[in-house]
Amino acid sequence: MNETFISFYLRANRIHVFVDSLRGIGCPRFIRFYLQENGHTLAIAPYTKKDFHSHRVPLTVYTGTGTHGMEVSSMKLCQIIARMYQWDSDRSYRVPGFVLQDRTAAIFNLGLAEVIDKP
Repeated sequence: MNETFISFYLRANRIHVFVDSLRGIGCPRFIRFYLQENGHTLAIAPYTKKDFHSHRVPLTVYTGTGTHGMEVSSMKLCQIIARMYQWDSDRSYRVPGFVLQDRTAAIFNLGLAEVIDKP
């Protein structure tokens, strides 16, 4: 299992998906987020097409000409997770995770989030 991270920038309602996570799950063109029903874990998995529940991964993420990952705007997902964990909406959080050995998903333990900015 490869360690990786995901970050939540709550002030901007943005999620930063690290490129290691995306490469670890096979460099998909599209991804989906899956929140475990009890809210303990968030998974990112490859998806086959663009629809209302998926996000397109820009090709520049993999070529190195873009950023060190991709940014996803999702006010709803950020607010749901922030409420569940009583995160401060003016702060940013980094969550550790790992890529499954079969490369089907990257799993993040939301309970292990750490603040990554200063108040």
